[in-house]
Amino acid sequence: MAVTTLSRVFQIPSEITEHALTLCHPRDVASFSQTCRKARGLVYGSPDQYLWRRLFLLFPFDDPRQIPPPFQEDGQFNWRKELFRRMEAQSIACRTSSTLEDLLTAIETFISVVRSAAPVTWGHERVSSPNLLWVVEVLQSTNMLRSPLLLPEWSNQSLARLRAYLALTLDEYDDDDVAGKGTLKSIRTKSRCQVYNLQNYHQDNDWGPFNITAGEVNWIHIESIINVVSMNLSDRPNDWPDTRPRYGLEATRAYSAPGTTALATGDWAGIEGHWRRYVCFMDYRYDVCLPCNSPSTDVAYFDTPNFEEVVRLVELKLTLIDAQAIPEVYMLDRFPDSPYKHYPTLYFTGSSWGIQGNEATVVGSVAMSEGGVVRWRFVLQCPNTYHAHFAIIFSSEGVQIGGIASAFGVIGAWTGIRHDHRDPVGPFWLYKVEDDHPIYMRALMNN
Repeated sequence: MAVTTLSRVFQIPSEITEHALTLCHPRDVASFSQTCRKARGLVYGSPDQYLWRRLFLLFPFDDPRQIPPPFQEDGQFNWRKELFRRMEAQSIACRTSSTLEDLLTAIETFISVVRSAAPVTWGHERVSSPNLLWVVEVLQSTNMLRSPLLLPEWSNQSLARLRAYLALTLDEYDDDDVAGKGTLKSIRTKSRCQVYNLQNYHQDNDWGPFNITAGEVNWIHIESIINVVSMNLSDRPNDWPDTRPRYGLEATRAYSAPGTTALATGDWAGIEGHWRRYVCFMDYRYDVCLPCNSPSTDVAYFDTPNFEEVVRLVELKLTLIDAQAIPEVYMLDRFPDSPYKHYPTLYFTGSSWGIQGNEATVVGSVAMSEGGVVRWRFVLQCPNTYHAHFAIIFSSEGVQIGGIASAFGVIGAWTGIRHDHRDPVGPFWLYKVEDDHPIYMRALMNN
């Protein structure tokens, strides 16, 4: 930039120059700051970061000040640092020369952007999140997640977490795309092995999709459950066609579940109301939940042409109860006290209706754990057709995907409450619906 031009720029009131800079790309603003000392002072010298705040919000991104705790980042938000972090992630996604370390750094950034999406508010339920639109646009336009460098990273927790949020929405292929169909088949095989491997369920991980270390979420397991259930539903387009869970990034937003933008006092998790739950398990003709010991065994076992999974729809209605009013059927450990005072552990009971309209009792709890992850734990007591005095009880452990009361719902695993040898185990997807949502199971009770 010529000296005479610069001198004329600084004859303009700094407020006007600053406003003009907000209309530029952040990289152009950074370039302008390198032209002279005065330009650098204008760009970086403001203690309130007004310019960078405006650049951030006009990009556009969601306003991080709207994010409820504990999803907010600790300390004062650094507008310039975060904007540059996101621009760098976009550059990494666009470059063909990015290293694996670069790609994993970008993935961490994308996860942070998803988690900092603004919650859905009343009257604006159909307004999309700029954060999530940006993530989808970058990933779609660059195909970063299909980088050959990431193919061996199946066991990477961050990659699995981002893919879980996306829920195969970026893995759609045309019917004549043989390679794409082969990719989906491979994903399904690996996911089934993860979900139906009994070795992945034990007391140390609460018999659910968690790692042994500090009870952290096992995102590889979560992604696998999402893949298994969603592909099973895709195979059954005529079964309950108007009862499908929402998925993808928009469904991860806090309070995106039906009726949760105006929650009742005390029901911070949006528990009360009507829910749908898909459960899957291996066909009874197969040996239940055989462990997968090697990749070759995985392919041979789950790629059998006649291999099938059973899919069941369950309808639920849940109500909050006091912690002291928990029925005796709830034999699970209680969650530790929540470290977040605004999110105390909640307890609920209710009814569920499954195959042939059979009614069962549900009792459970919801807790906000470290890192802002919402955990669900509940039991289901079913009547025993053969022995009236001995009920069948199943336990379930799950994780809310995304923010509080997200439309995506809860992903988890179910098994027999006593965890006896050869007890069944399988994945489930639980999500909230409108009060007037179509019913199938309860309707059977009147037929």
